[in-house]
Amino acid sequence: MCGIVGIWSGGQDQVDERVLDRFTDSLAHRGPDGRGVKIFDKANLGLGHRRLSILDLTRAGHQPMAYAEKRFWITFNGEIYNFLELRSQLRRLGYQFHTETDTEVVLASFIEWGQDCQLKFNGMWAFAIWDAVEQVLFLSRDRFGVKPLFFYQDKGSFIFASELKAFMALPANIRPGFDPEMVARMKNEESVDQTLLNGVTNLNGGCCLTLTANTGTKVRRWWHTSDHLEDTPKSFSEQIERYQELFFDACRIRMRSDVPIGTALSGGLDSSSILCSMSHVRKPGVDDGERLAKSWQKAFVLAYSNTSHDERRHAQIVAEHAGADSIIQEIQPDQIAPMDIANSILSFEAIQSAEPSLGPWLIYREMQRAGVKVSIDGLGGDETLAGYHEYLPIAMKDAIWPLPRPAQWRELQAILKGLYQQDVSEGAKPYIPTVGNIVKSMSPSIGAGKALISQILEKWPRSHNLAIDGLRLLRSVRGGDNSERSPNWLRIRSRRPGAKYRGKTVAGWSFLQQYLYDDFHYGTNARSLRNFDRMSMAHGVESRAPFMDWRLVCFAFSIPTQSKLGAGFTKLILREAMRDVLPEEIRCRKGKLGFSSPMPVWYRYGLREQVLDSLNSQAFLESEIWNGPVIRTYTEKCYQQEDYVSAVKSWKFIQAHSLMDSFKRLANSGRV
Repeated sequence: MCGIVGIWSGGQDQVDERVLDRFTDSLAHRGPDGRGVKIFDKANLGLGHRRLSILDLTRAGHQPMAYAEKRFWITFNGEIYNFLELRSQLRRLGYQFHTETDTEVVLASFIEWGQDCQLKFNGMWAFAIWDAVEQVLFLSRDRFGVKPLFFYQDKGSFIFASELKAFMALPANIRPGFDPEMVARMKNEESVDQTLLNGVTNLNGGCCLTLTANTGTKVRRWWHTSDHLEDTPKSFSEQIERYQELFFDACRIRMRSDVPIGTALSGGLDSSSILCSMSHVRKPGVDDGERLAKSWQKAFVLAYSNTSHDERRHAQIVAEHAGADSIIQEIQPDQIAPMDIANSILSFEAIQSAEPSLGPWLIYREMQRAGVKVSIDGLGGDETLAGYHEYLPIAMKDAIWPLPRPAQWRELQAILKGLYQQDVSEGAKPYIPTVGNIVKSMSPSIGAGKALISQILEKWPRSHNLAIDGLRLLRSVRGGDNSERSPNWLRIRSRRPGAKYRGKTVAGWSFLQQYLYDDFHYGTNARSLRNFDRMSMAHGVESRAPFMDWRLVCFAFSIPTQSKLGAGFTKLILREAMRDVLPEEIRCRKGKLGFSSPMPVWYRYGLREQVLDSLNSQAFLESEIWNGPVIRTYTEKCYQQEDYVSAVKSWKFIQAHSLMDSFKRLANSGRV
């Protein structure tokens, strides 16, 4: 896990070493263990690398790394978990290796199989390979976009980096600025090409890019999950056995590390399954040549004191069961440091939906302080196995279309009611769809599911669009005025289209199967991967996610809905696979709602002063993007009425302001 950059000047100008150095060091937080740059004068190309040492801690792992008599060079961010198996295969083909890294395996694989090597890798990555003979630059991003990669083209140059912040280290004459339209419309999507910075493009997950002087840049999608689905066993017991086999192996290979690893433990099903599976596959005193970490028994737990989000009791049950030590990171609402909030926003580098990413940010900081460089996390489980509340109404559509299935309908209603009975999160409101409103949502004039999803979002305000949130703010301030007669809350009206999903429609799939596929690849999961990468790498900690193993993902999208929702539970197949592995209290727990923060409590106590200071600042009130006075009036009204749940809606604007201000300060200082 590292930070990578590159500059190709295009014309006759050579790459300025001082610029490349500053560009590389802007990602020092991603790679605190070492740095390297390489300039190819004849090609007007410079590559930079910041190293986080995970495998082969010696200088042999230094990057940029060369192979084949220095014809091929690579700067690599990520991990290839099956590198041991690939290295053995390549050795049989005559390849020799001089390091114990997975980086060298990537280079040899590229030489042997060309771009098809991507299909050989089981891991997460973003890398750039330079062919010094053919003068070709090849960039690749892993199947699901776990590792980030952005590029920028301007005035004949091509520039890439692991994070948006890094572009602030570029000289003023080529440095991209914020795009006000994208700030206004940003949906917190990771699947769109556009970013918050003008001209900076997101290389999407499952895509690669080729650059030559003659042909320019060509982007190609090399992976569609829907092309790799498999025939699954018809019996549920066989499906459980296969899922368990894949999950255990996904956890095992992600324990390959030459440094200590830990777990971000929430007390929910996903992270608990990971920790207990690690305990199951990692037998004490066994050294089988797998390079499995010797130290893995540290579980880091967020504890939101005096709130329903306090997970320490459940987490400690799991930790004790797995033979791990639980390390509690307690957050007191009245002790939230403003600087920690600002730094977490800067690390996040996107428009957040409804809450700061302070919790995960603090957890990874605690890992860093404890000497843990790798965290095994539970990302991806909910989106593949229908774990979220809002998936249940989508499944209810399948229960009435094309033919009514009363038994399935009653089962889904029972699951949803059970979730609400267990759910004690602040501001949660029961929403049990009826047959009537689901049928209405399927009207062709509206589009299948669109109206229903809007209803759900109204109950759980999780919009990722500033425009939507701003409209709600105006309605509240103006006593429910029609949006068309309301004053323009945005000072900039964007004409750009919103994000368009590029997921394939699979013939014969149900509403839920298609919705989960889109949400995993282009929605909730894509955002979560981006968020956790930024939060972990802000402290030089690598986040690995067993649920993101491509074999497990393909299998999960191949099994029917009844293997995911049934017997009164969500994520049914995982619960059954973890029988006798998890404590029963955790395995049968229903009300866990993800890795969220108690924002209404924070607005009342810890964030109150910071919120009001931001809203009253001259820069916020005079913003060219949003109507600052309207937002301030709305929030002050909420505070007067002690309606902290509604007041939280202003957070998106506050953190957008903080992010833009931080980026401007970085650009002005010349340091990141």
